[in-house]
This record gives sequence, structure tokens and C-alpha cells, in this order.
Amino acid sequence: MAMLTRRTSPGSPKAFQRFQNCIAFLWPSLNSGTTQTNSVQRKSTQMDAIDCLTNELVSRNSKKWDELRDSFTMKSNTPDLNASSYSENNELESISFGQNVNILSKGVVTDLQAIRSPQLGLDIRSLSQAQLDNLLLSTVEIKNKPDFLYLIRQCVRHQQLPSNEVLVSCLKYLMQLCRLQQIESLADLCKLRAHPLIKVYANFAPFKAMALWRSGSADVALMTLHRGYSDCIETDEGRRMARNVFRTIVEETLAQKSEAVLVSLMQVARSIYIEQKDIFVIACVWKQCFASEWFCDQKSATDLYEHYTELQQLVAKRSSSLSSSFIRANNIDAVHRLIEAFLQKDQRDACANCLSILFNHQYLRGDLRACAEIIKSCSELDMPLSEVQNEQFLSLFLNQPAALGSRNNESYQSKPVKEYQYKF
Repeated sequence: MAMLTRRTSPGSPKAFQRFQNCIAFLWPSLNSGTTQTNSVQRKSTQMDAIDCLTNELVSRNSKKWDELRDSFTMKSNTPDLNASSYSENNELESISFGQNVNILSKGVVTDLQAIRSPQLGLDIRSLSQAQLDNLLLSTVEIKNKPDFLYLIRQCVRHQQLPSNEVLVSCLKYLMQLCRLQQIESLADLCKLRAHPLIKVYANFAPFKAMALWRSGSADVALMTLHRGYSDCIETDEGRRMARNVFRTIVEETLAQKSEAVLVSLMQVARSIYIEQKDIFVIACVWKQCFASEWFCDQKSATDLYEHYTELQQLVAKRSSSLSSSFIRANNIDAVHRLIEAFLQKDQRDACANCLSILFNHQYLRGDLRACAEIIKSCSELDMPLSEVQNEQFLSLFLNQPAALGSRNNESYQSKPVKEYQYKF
């Protein structure tokens, strides 16, 4: 080693080469290790680049998700503003609606603008009677609920009532809206003013009853109408209104198939007949039950018809109108059952009316068989039809075979004729 150091200097290239050779001879795997470390370093740098790219993509997606979430929460937090703006737009459209369709006159439009002006505020006492009537009628006709309720509140607050006809229209609209409180407020105001309509409509009992019925309080509605019915029937207007409400309640009860309400309704009808000797409510219940498709309803109608003689007389007087209404409703079975009911009570005139109307219906339909059965029944029951109807049946009978013959000829000619070849 001393000789080696003497012959070569430490910094010469040959000495460095010899040193590397010795190292390679002593540790042969060292050279390969350096190459492996270099490859590992390259792989590590490649993996670092891939990780950076992946992290960048993930961060971008998370940023997009945060932006979408923020935008969604902003939209969900703004429905109140949209609703308020939508209500304001609806109010503006309700104001200009009369101008677009020419329902409101120019005077009514100016009155609406005046009533909403800040100078007037909530005081309608500066309006005349004609202006108030026009405003109320206009809001009722176009079904402008907010303005209508606003005017009603102001009428009650300032104790200013419209004319009688307008007041009745307002009460009808209030009962459609189920506004019982407003009806009671108007009733109290009319009592205070000793208004004549408060006696005609028995403290507005029909309107209250209908509002209660629409809101779902069936028993309270029937009780209210029952209490005020005796006072309502004293005048024509009150009787008409109370009977219309009763008719509506009966029709909707049978349409909804409410057995409990039907039992209560029959009890009220019987009580009214006992107290007032008024068969109208029982007749309404009988008609709807009689026209029903359910056997239980038809049985209830039969029991009422058997029990009340006045009901039998009333139905016999209105046999023509009842038959026509059943036919318009395409309920021929009800007409047949009505004829049977008249025959059981020996009400021949009413039965003849029903048969005549039924014949006209079947003749217009061109049903020869049904007309022949009616003619046969009339002859057996000794209830002859009119001469015009007999001529109609004869013309229908004579024209029917000709029509059938023409159809047979057409069908015969339309069929292809077979050709036969005979071999002789």
C-alpha cells in the first residue's frame, strides 16, 4: 500500500479507478444497488406526480360540490321572498283583471284604486252607497276573495251595510267560503240596525248552516237550520233559501254515502213535519233515496212513501217532472219503480203520465220493442195512450220491417255470388 501511494498521487484518475475496482471486487452488489436506488427514485417521483394529480382532481370535485350545495341552500332559503312577490303579483293581477276582461267598469276600477290609496287607508266611510255596492258585487262576480273579505271587515268595523240584494249576494259568497265568523258579524250588525233581512232569514240561519256544512260540522249545521226553519218559512224568500240549503245537504249526503248523516237528516225531516206540517224536507230525502242505486236507500224511500200520505199526494202531483228528471239522468229503472209505486197505491193518473213520458223517450230512441211493451201494459191497465202516440207507434211499426228488409238486401248484395260449374 505504501508503494501504491508512492507511485500514484491521491488525486490522480488512475488511483480513483483502482479504488473503484477494489470496491467492486469486495462488494459486487453495490453497483447494482445504486442502479436500483435510481430506479426507485424515478418510480417515487412518478408516484408523487400521480398523487398530486389525484389530489388536485379530488379538490376540484369537492369545490364543485361545495358550490352546488351553497347554491341549493340559497335557493331553499328564498321561497318566502318568492311567495311574497308572488302574492303581490297576484294582488296586482287581481286589480287589473277587471280591466283586461271588461268585467269592471271604469268607475269600479277607480273605486278600487281609491280604496287602496294611502290617503284613504282603512276607512271606507267616504264611499257612497252605490260605490260600496259596486265594489262588493264586482269582487263577488270575479271571485276576488282578498278584496271581498277586506271590504266585509271594513263594513263591520265602520257599521256600514250595502243594499239588501248586495247583502244577500255577500252572504251567499261567505257561506261558500265557509266564513262563519263574518256571517255572524254581519248578523250582529243587522240586529243592531234592526235590518229587515235579519227576520226574513231567521238571523241568517240558512247561511250559517251552509257554512257549517261546508266546513264539516254536519250535526251543528242541521241543528242550526232546524232551529231557524220555522221562522224562514214565514216569507217566500226565507222559505226558498232554507229549502235550497236543505236540498243541497240532502244531495251531498247521498252522494257521499254517509249513513250517519242520513239518519240525522231523516230525524230532522220528521221533526220539521211534526212541528210545521211541511212535507218538503221529507220529499227531498225521498227523491234522493229513491233515485239511488243502493238497495238500502231505496228501502228507506219505500218506508217513507208508505208512511206519509202527504208524500204520496205530492209525488203523484209531480209525477211528470219526476219521470222527466229520472229520464234525463238516464235512470230508467227509477221510472219503472215509480210506476210500480203508483200502481200499488192505485194512482192511475200519475201512472198514465209516467207511461206517456216513458213512451216518448223510447220512441225518440227508435226502440220498437220497448214501445210495444208500453202499449201492451197500457192496454192491460186500461190506460190508453193519446192518438198521437198511437200513430207514432204505428209509423214506427210499419217503417221497421222496411228498414230491416233494406238492410237484408244490402247484406245479401254485398256477399259474393258463388259460381258453380256443372259437368254433364
